[in-house]
Amino acid sequence: MESLIRRRMQSLKKLTDNGKKTISIIQLQGYVQNVSFKFEESANVVELARLKNLNLPTDYIEFLSISNGMFLFYTEISGFPMGYASEVYSIDKVIAERKALPKSFNNMIPIMHIRDVGDMYINEEQRRLGKPYLTYPGMQASQCFDLSFSKWLDRYMVAGGNEFWNF
Repeated sequence: MESLIRRRMQSLKKLTDNGKKTISIIQLQGYVQNVSFKFEESANVVELARLKNLNLPTDYIEFLSISNGMFLFYTEISGFPMGYASEVYSIDKVIAERKALPKSFNNMIPIMHIRDVGDMYINEEQRRLGKPYLTYPGMQASQCFDLSFSKWLDRYMVAGGNEFWNF
């Protein structure tokens, strides 16, 4: 059976012709917005091996094997580029961002940035204990979603890049 992350990514790649086309989505308050996505090349076995010492969930590893990083929901407002709403980090960026973290974040693995909100992490300690491990972004990083990475990404996509956890 096909995994949720693979199905979501294949659908999005097909819909956007691998990121070459914009798509129209209905946003909050009924506005229609054209958005685009940027997919990166898939990570190979050697690249994925660089993460072997990290306690990463299989669905996140599978995501990287499909697209080694991704930019989501590029928008323009009245012709003014707003950029991408979020970025799922590539392997290189995960490693670089982790090295730059303060010691108090030693159990955190940075995996994503949401514009105007902040970074999201995988809390290694929580994951080892079998507890929810995917942190809320930004100032709420001490709290975790009770969702896997693939379920979180699926909801984020369905919400059109909006902060569904605040609805």
